[in-house]
Amino acid sequence: MRLRHRLPEHEAAKPTWLELFYDLVFVAVFIQIGDRLSHDLSASGFLQVLVLFAPLWWVWANVAWYMNRFAVDDVVHRLLLLVQLFFIAWMGLSVPDAFGAASTQFVACYIGFRATMIAMYARSLRHAPGQRELLLRHITHFHLPGALLWAGSLLLPVEWRPWVWAVTFLWEAYSAMAPRFLTLLRRFPVHTHHLVERFGTLIILVLGETFIKSITVAPPPPLSLDTALFSAPAIATFFGLWWLYFTAIDAEHATSRVAYAVNPVPWIFAHLPLALTLITMAVAKTKLFESVASGYANPLYSLLYLGSLALFCVLLCLVAGDRRHHATRSRLATAAIFTLLIPIVLMWSPPPALLAGLATAIVAGLILQSYQRPGNP
Repeated sequence: MRLRHRLPEHEAAKPTWLELFYDLVFVAVFIQIGDRLSHDLSASGFLQVLVLFAPLWWVWANVAWYMNRFAVDDVVHRLLLLVQLFFIAWMGLSVPDAFGAASTQFVACYIGFRATMIAMYARSLRHAPGQRELLLRHITHFHLPGALLWAGSLLLPVEWRPWVWAVTFLWEAYSAMAPRFLTLLRRFPVHTHHLVERFGTLIILVLGETFIKSITVAPPPPLSLDTALFSAPAIATFFGLWWLYFTAIDAEHATSRVAYAVNPVPWIFAHLPLALTLITMAVAKTKLFESVASGYANPLYSLLYLGSLALFCVLLCLVAGDRRHHATRSRLATAAIFTLLIPIVLMWSPPPALLAGLATAIVAGLILQSYQRPGNP
């Protein structure tokens, strides 16, 4: 086990093969989240998905955070991650009925994950005695209270348990912003390049889920003029979102701007709504694709599609490396355009192909504008 910041930069910044393999599990978990949202697009459905997605996202973020501090790949560590994969897989399998019959196993697996994180931090104490207070704080302010609170939720009726899950997440978010924790981060800063790589991987995973969700239409429609006119711009928009995000975080000096070593927490937490926004967009795009074949277009699908694109542009301002005034202004202006289109689309109900084409044109406009700025190719 080695401290990551002591490694050569080219080695420290790159995620390991083990980290990338671990990430693949979350593709299946995110698909489960998208499927649940797809079956219930009501306000309560969105709230339930948020309550489930936040702790699942937090699971991934905690492992990424640990691996950002320690470069470890020994047998014990691999076995701990293997146990985590079991718990995470069953949490994903529990998502469809996490507020019902599968609630207890969802909670039990989350507690199991927390136990493995406590074990990982406990064995790190011997290798980084100088960071003892920070490592103990991870145990005493995050993983141990999290495990105990979730265990306590098992004493409550099933319908009350989500309140405990939400309160636990908020408590941990507060603990991550506590003055003492931030003081320790200034003493022992994160490796910003590795952090940007890891959260870039998260967005790749969610975009992959977005694409998978888009092509899993049942029954699959045949290739026709109508389906081609929708799918071509929809895929182009999907590609454009990848372009916008990774251009933003690959900007010059991006790591010093987006993931401040002394306090990367706001940048990290901005990825939670960003990831959920992409999942929501995938659901909306799938529903619109289905409506091309069925001929029935629910205005709610258009609202979700445009609203997700607008929110993506806003959140891009928070995670982007380029935060100059004109860059932020362009992203916010694009978000405003998508927002202004919502009432027009709801009143007019244009064909899905036209809606997809408009979205692609707007996203393309933002990309082109970024390349016209001084200093850009």
